[in-house]
Amino acid sequence: MGFFATIGRGWQMSKLSLSVIRKDPELIVYMMISAVFALACMIGIGLPQYMEMSWAVDAEGVATGAYLGYAFVGYMLMTIIVTFWNCAIVANANIRLTGGDPTFGDGIREASKHLPAIIAWGIVAGTVGLLLKFLEGAARSSDNDAMKAVAVIVHFIGAAIWWAMTFFMLPFLVIEGKSLGDSLKSSKDTFFATWGENITSGLGIGLIAFLFAIPLIAITIMLAVVMPLLGLIFGAFAFGLLIAITSTAEQVAVVALYRFAKDGQMPQIYQSAGVMTYNFGNAQTV
Repeated sequence: MGFFATIGRGWQMSKLSLSVIRKDPELIVYMMISAVFALACMIGIGLPQYMEMSWAVDAEGVATGAYLGYAFVGYMLMTIIVTFWNCAIVANANIRLTGGDPTFGDGIREASKHLPAIIAWGIVAGTVGLLLKFLEGAARSSDNDAMKAVAVIVHFIGAAIWWAMTFFMLPFLVIEGKSLGDSLKSSKDTFFATWGENITSGLGIGLIAFLFAIPLIAITIMLAVVMPLLGLIFGAFAFGLLIAITSTAEQVAVVALYRFAKDGQMPQIYQSAGVMTYNFGNAQTV
């Protein structure tokens, strides 16, 4: 099947993932709670250094070892929080896509059952994230153009590999209750069997977000010209909501693709809209 047909399927999957969100608006609430707590963590991490507290920076303004340890713990906490609420989204989306009618508490309960594994995975994911950020920082700050180019390439390849290996991590962790090692192996195997649809579903969601972003940018600019404060507030709220919706839709799409990989057919809501067959490795619905 051609490239544009594949993109078309990704677009269709993206719209269906958004329809799941309309049925279960608590998924957006999960994402917004996650964002609020993550923002609180970021403020908490940056505040001691911004205020130049004596334990956080020395006389020359350089971060102390105590602050670096504090920042590391704060970043791990933020990653764990985001992972927990993403797991709640995955759990509720799975209930909906398997014919259930989830409530707000269902996702929280399912995620809570796997809290030790979520904490462990949050620490692992956070540590890898920090390493990738370190490479990105090295690429930007290096005076040697050759080293900067190498750092950029290594960062890009490392981030792409990590994204691919962990694409299905949360469904295996929460829905099946597998260990970290087994979840990572299953995630990697499933991704490389379904990589085309994973990428095109993401492109579809990104395209939808882009189309919505255009009028939002125009409205924000017009409001900012007349009333700068109102424009700032509108822009922050509108784009925050857009990011929350698209991020949630991405998690729903992951669960839909996971269900296909496990069941051999797309969830009923996708089948009803004509999204029925995908060529995933050697597997295909009939």
